[in-house]
Amino acid sequence: MGNDSATPVTPPPAASGYGLFLWQLLSDRDRFSSDVVEGEAVGRKLTYALLTLIGLCAIYGAAAGAYAGPAQALSAAIKLPVLFVGTLAICFPGFFVVQVLVGSRLRLSQVLVLVTGALALSAILLAAVVPITLFFLFTGANYYFLELLHVMVVLGAGLVGMTALHEGLTFACEKRGVYPRKAMTIMKVWALLFAFVGVQMAWNLRPFVGDRGQPFKVFRHYEGNFYTGVIYSLQKLAAGESKESEPRPARPGRGTVPRSFDSRLWVLPDSGSSRRP
Repeated sequence: MGNDSATPVTPPPAASGYGLFLWQLLSDRDRFSSDVVEGEAVGRKLTYALLTLIGLCAIYGAAAGAYAGPAQALSAAIKLPVLFVGTLAICFPGFFVVQVLVGSRLRLSQVLVLVTGALALSAILLAAVVPITLFFLFTGANYYFLELLHVMVVLGAGLVGMTALHEGLTFACEKRGVYPRKAMTIMKVWALLFAFVGVQMAWNLRPFVGDRGQPFKVFRHYEGNFYTGVIYSLQKLAAGESKESEPRPARPGRGTVPRSFDSRLWVLPDSGSSRRP
């Protein structure tokens, strides 16, 4: 006689508090979703999810910014959590209101925990690949390669998070009946909107990796957009170029003349001698 029900995953005996939160998020997301839908420890789960999201994104941001030095590492460690939390703050209110309008019976805190839990899972994945990014950093990968690597990693982690959110809402829809099936389509559209808002915010917060050939700045304003930037990096990488091999603008020094220098102030009309103005 077949058994269609899945065997429940038993957490380690010592798992409790934050450890239990991580265990459920990684290995038993159905149980996590069930607890959220039933209203069990929602406030504590929200706190754990936000701490995980902010802390692990900061670690990944520091690893990304380490290419350009300590100042850029600190800057990226602050900006990457701001990117995720800021995108959530922009996109969540509209998402929740639409869910209520289509008949969702989940409270605001429950939906918020499901969303932040999914983003926390993305942050865990980002932290897990930090050793890989550091390996390429220390083995001499160039700027364009690292830039594309971080873009792919962050987008991949975001996709995993949105998939986890879809699974959680599907559980609430099919197993608990507190989430309407038609809202699943809206969730998919919202996930795309979340991605577009996140990409635009990331473009406004750049740089994350940083350019060794430029003085440190918290923000740089370049022309173009995220998509043209990715295409440009792909072209440079395909051509085998790196930031270090590109010509840098000449700086005034010994034997050089500043651009603002006007020789007419220094040369007499009737002789080759020079004088002070």
